[in-house]
Formats: sequence, structure tokens, C-alpha cells
Amino acid sequence: MTEFVPIETEYRRIVSAIPHPDSVSLIEQLKQIEPRSMSDFSPIVWDRAEGFQVWDSFGNKWIDFSSSVVLANAGHSHPHIGEAIAAQLQAHLWHNYLNPSEVRLRAVRAILEITPPYLDKVFLLTTGAEATEAAIKLSRIHGQGIAEGKFHILSYQGAFHGRTMGAQAIGGFPQQQQWMGAMPPGFHHIPFPDSSDYPEQRQDDIAYWRQYLNESLLPLREAGIADEMFAGVITETFQGPTVAFMPRGYAQALRQWATEHQVLLIFDEIQAGFGRTGKWFGFEHYGVAPDLICLGKSITSSLPMSAVVGRAEILDLPGHGEMSSTHTGSPLCAAAATANIEAIRDQGMVENAAKLGVVAHEKLTAIRHRFPDYVGTINGKGLVWSVHLIDPDSAEPDVELADAVTVRCMQLGLIMLRTMRGTLKIAPPLCITEEALLEGLGVIEEAIADCIPG
Repeated sequence: MTEFVPIETEYRRIVSAIPHPDSVSLIEQLKQIEPRSMSDFSPIVWDRAEGFQVWDSFGNKWIDFSSSVVLANAGHSHPHIGEAIAAQLQAHLWHNYLNPSEVRLRAVRAILEITPPYLDKVFLLTTGAEATEAAIKLSRIHGQGIAEGKFHILSYQGAFHGRTMGAQAIGGFPQQQQWMGAMPPGFHHIPFPDSSDYPEQRQDDIAYWRQYLNESLLPLREAGIADEMFAGVITETFQGPTVAFMPRGYAQALRQWATEHQVLLIFDEIQAGFGRTGKWFGFEHYGVAPDLICLGKSITSSLPMSAVVGRAEILDLPGHGEMSSTHTGSPLCAAAATANIEAIRDQGMVENAAKLGVVAHEKLTAIRHRFPDYVGTINGKGLVWSVHLIDPDSAEPDVELADAVTVRCMQLGLIMLRTMRGTLKIAPPLCITEEALLEGLGVIEEAIADCIPG
């Protein structure tokens, strides 16, 4: 039970301790019958979420800077999406496996309308991890069709691509791979260059970044893994916990290398897609053409769906029955996906994200200047940002401070994601207003002031 300060603004209301005493029983009951991994995420019992706000049933109201784990890009409970789901329910088609349906056709066409025209096929799935697993499979089928032994997958340290075995094998956190006992063969990780670590004049220097990439690959070459043995290279457009973008020149050097060695270039857009960065897809900032893109989370802003989008020559490699999913193209999810794209497009949410990205950067820069000993790098574009909190003595990430600030924000009426990386992650729904965004950023500033010594 935490102490509370009563708060009443246009966008926030805190009238009780969090958790509310009457919600403790519910939280404890869930702890008893769910895995420990589900516990202690948040003491807020969500009752209702609309737009960029969340309510409990006890009168408390929060601004949501999490988008329910970077999912609700169009906003929570968007009426257009709700109407589409309700209409599909009334149509009495809730599941049809791989059998053709008009609602699935509309969803696939809607996705193709906002992705590059050379990507001409869409494989609908259910979760982000399922999409990245499918990308691994497609890469290996494609690679081994070129040469025997061309099955290796390159990815990045510090990356997150999901929690299934293949997804965690390409993930860049060794501690998340220990449960496997032994890593499956053919997965390799190299350093991810955070663009904020390099001066502006280096950002577009393709020759410099090609040399950087070559040096990163040297240990693998020395271990007998030649460049030609790679089937695919996968990267998040930005790394999730830190919102680190790679330099534009590095992305272009990576595209060159992949083309030269017949390696599929895959962008994991599961967090970066559907307007989050101020463009429909984050890789557009890099000026490169991926071979495959993985989509998820905000593809519906609501129901579980994901997708792999790519060229027909790649997506058509598996034969009948060799690549499918029980819930692929679920009619309810397909209806939500089409309506989600329409809502984001028709209400100018991509443009809103781009505009408010400038506002967020200005305010976060002011916060960094106010707390120079505790606030380090600020990363982001559009409506996704990270604020790196550091120990003033060591300049290392301060995980405890970040956790404390996240909790304090909750007490003050702002929901934040806990990253466990010493960063504050900011990712509100793209429908948020400038006034609400600035109020939320002001809460972060207040929480930092409350949590640092003195």
C-alpha cells in the first residue's frame, strides 16, 4: 500500500492509495492461481481504458504513457475499431482457419496499401514472437535454397524479439537464453550501434559504418562463419528498452552487405510500426528496403494479431501446410486491423506523432538540463522516447532510480512501462493531445525531482 497525494487535473485523478484497499484481494487471488512471472507488474486494476487514459473502478484516472506495452497506437477502445469488431461479431464469422474470407482480404489489402509496393504478400499470424519465428524460418528456407549450410542468422546484442525459443535465440540478452540449456545452432549476435553515441557527421557516413560492420563480423569469420553462410539478419528498428536507433549510414551499409551476400534483411517493426515514430514504419527513417518486415502489437490497437510482409518469391517458399497458424487471419482480428489502419490514417495520427515528437524532444531536453547529473541520453522519434537515468558517480544506468520514478509517476497519475534497464520509456497512444503529453512529461519531471537525493 502506497501513500497518495490527492490529484485532480483535466487528465489525471488520484483519490486513493494504490493499490486501492478494495483491490488487494483481487490482486492476491491472481497471484495464487497465475505464474509468478505475471505478478508484481502493476498494482493498478484496470477497469476501463479509452483514448490515452486508463481508469480503475475506484475513481482513479491516469494518463497512459505505455499504450499497454506499445500496442494501442490508435488509442484504447477506439470507437471505429470497436464498431468493426462488433459488426464482425454480428456477422457470425468468428473463426475460419485458412478458409478464404472477405474480411481477411480487406485486412491484407489494407496492410499492403501502407507498406512499400515491392512487398507484395502478407502472412497473418497471432503474436509478435510468431512473426519473428516465421521470419527465421523463411530466411533459412531461402538461404538453404541458395547453398547448403547457408542457415545462420545474425542479430544484435540488446535486442528483444519475443519469448519463444527462436525469438529468444535471436534476442540479445544472454540471461534470457539460459533456460534453453544449450543455444540452438546458427544464431550469432553483434554490437548494436546506438546513433546517440556518435556525432552528427558520422550518421550518414556509409563507408565508416561498413568498416564498423566488417569489424563486428571479424570474430565470426575467425570462428569459421563466413558472410556467405548467413541466411538472414534481423534487427529491431529501435531497441525496445532503450529506444536506440542505429545510424542511418549503418542501416544502409547493412543493406549493402546483405545484398552482396544474398542475406535477407529483416526489420522487426513490432514496436516501431503503425505510426509510432512519426512514419508508418520506423525503417523509413533509414532509407532502406527490407526483404521482410515483422508486424504486431499496434496492428489492431486491440486484439492479438501479427504479420510478416515480404516479396512473393520469399513468402511463397513454404509449400501447402508447411507454414500456417491456427488463428491466422482471425475474422475478428482482421476486422480490427483494417479499422485500426483506417483510424490512424483518417485521423492523422502519424502526422500527430511526428509533430508531438518535436514537443517531446524539447521538453525532455529541458528535463535533462535540469537534472544533468541524473539524466543521461535521450533517445526517440515521434511518440516513442527513452530517458536514461544514471548514477551520478559512475554514469552507469540506475535501475533502482528508474524503477522508483516509474512508481512515483503511477502515484501521480501517469502509467509508465518498467524497463528494468535504467530507462524511462515514453510511448503514449498516437491520439494524445499536446496538452496531455506535456502534462505527462511534467509528471516525469516532478517524479525525478521527488526520487533523487535532496
